[in-house]
Amino acid sequence: MPYRIAGIDVHKKMLAVVVADVEIDGDFHFTRQQVGTTPADLRRLADWLVEDEVEEVVMESTAQYWRPVWEALEQHWRPRRCARHGAPRLAARFISPKRNRIGDRADARRTSPMPSGW
Repeated sequence: MPYRIAGIDVHKKMLAVVVADVEIDGDFHFTRQQVGTTPADLRRLADWLVEDEVEEVVMESTAQYWRPVWEALEQHWRPRRCARHGAPRLAARFISPKRNRIGDRADARRTSPMPSGW
């Protein structure tokens, strides 16, 4: 069964989301999406993560903008993810950004625990 991880770079009005399957042999496959930050957008993000069978979410944000994203994931994504048979307990985590690094996709990809060089 695939194990998918989402990295989210959180901004005030936009989220850069990258989903990667970490149990694939060979090349990694990334799914990228830019998402808004309205409550409806966050609900669609949670639905997308459930449909894509994402097991972990890692967020990076320089300000408090991660809070509504966290709340939406806790309310809409986490319960449905945990209801799946055999889902691990760890669900979402937050990391602070590295200083002097710019680039939404790079930040989103950096947040997931992938080997270097991807």
